[in-house]
Amino acid sequence: MSSINTPQAGLQSSAEVLALRSSEKCHTENNAVVATTIDESRNHRGGNHPTNLLFQLHFQKSFSTPPPMLSLGMLQWGTTPIDHRILNGSRGVLTESQAREIYQAFRSRGVVLFDTAEGYGGGTSEKRLGRLWKEEVMERKINCSIFEGTVDTTATEKDDQKNAATSDSSSEVLLMTKFLPAPWRFTHGHFEKALRASNKRMGISKCHIYLLHSPMHLSRGVEYWVESAAICRKKGLMDTLGLSNCSADEVRTAVLAGEKYGVPVVLNQVHFSLLDYNSDALHDMQNTCQELGVSIVAYNSLGQGLLTDDMNQEKLKQNKPARMMKIAWDDLAPLRIALRKIADAHSNNKSRNVLETRDISMAQVALNWCRAHHTIPLVGCRSIMQAEDTLASLEWELNSEEVAELDTLALNRCTLDSPVWKRKLFVVLASVVMSCCQWMDFLGMGIVKQAAIGMK
Repeated sequence: MSSINTPQAGLQSSAEVLALRSSEKCHTENNAVVATTIDESRNHRGGNHPTNLLFQLHFQKSFSTPPPMLSLGMLQWGTTPIDHRILNGSRGVLTESQAREIYQAFRSRGVVLFDTAEGYGGGTSEKRLGRLWKEEVMERKINCSIFEGTVDTTATEKDDQKNAATSDSSSEVLLMTKFLPAPWRFTHGHFEKALRASNKRMGISKCHIYLLHSPMHLSRGVEYWVESAAICRKKGLMDTLGLSNCSADEVRTAVLAGEKYGVPVVLNQVHFSLLDYNSDALHDMQNTCQELGVSIVAYNSLGQGLLTDDMNQEKLKQNKPARMMKIAWDDLAPLRIALRKIADAHSNNKSRNVLETRDISMAQVALNWCRAHHTIPLVGCRSIMQAEDTLASLEWELNSEEVAELDTLALNRCTLDSPVWKRKLFVVLASVVMSCCQWMDFLGMGIVKQAAIGMK
């Protein structure tokens, strides 16, 4: 299984588990930390698929074992009035306390991929991620200092512990954010300025994975922005380039450009769920990514609630994504019945560990289906309950028969099939919203009162 199971996680709070891991990290001698080789990682579930090798191929120095195939998305973690009153609907923004509890829960289970964007709350989501990450680093530093004062260590070991507590590369966290190709951005300088601003908001000097939020621009093609990324990489502002919402042809163009200019293209973040799977465009993209060694990060993996237990016929009528994708209840019913059946079967599995007694949800089935297809599910959580349910999916796997059954029932509502003009219009509208949120933040209105609750 791909997760790093932590026995204490079921018995202690997420904060306690993080503190324990920080202390244990200080006890580890340098020569005991050996990076897993690519050959060894091929024994991991999924064989030599590029998604499973993302960490070994590009971030060997950071991880001695493969982290869980899971990512926390922060689309709804912005803190501006627009996020509070419009984008998040009646639910409003997350408080800082809620965001911290969710972040700590994911970290306590070894999750390392955290996804945000300059377009999420005009960069206020990036700031929130940066704050939570810095809190973790400071906690590790404090724990190392306590250990340093109680255990006899050499000067070299003390320096190593200090560096581990303060450096970006050894933080055991990969921060991903995105460049939005707004119509008024059309130079390498615009790309670099946006990257520097994102790094500053997150409190880092170099972005681990910087994504092109969309290949759609009114005048510039994908290759131009890849060249921009290569320029920034040479300046030490980023490690690797990621893509988002790219088709098979766009992925191939980006990878070839990356080889030409000298920047690795490591992943493509796309809609990938049981609502999309039977699309030819999605299969072409998936095959191209596997051929070229590009990992797939699956966002919208729960179909924006359509693949969860909470959905029903009445709620479906009010669901905007369902209306946009023209999905009726009759379209969903066979798939939802299968999801529930599989969830019940695993809930009643007597061979499961005694600590894994919670019922299996439809959402967990949908997430494990994504992992069975060698993608990294990207999940947005608004509560600790949702976070715990998401993390519970790491405790078990689907069998091949269950995966095949769901494959057959999957729909074909793929965003890659959308006409180009719609994809470009989306980028324009997203750019306008981003600019409005950024102006609010600049004018001192970047954090509404509710978002500040629990802020340190």
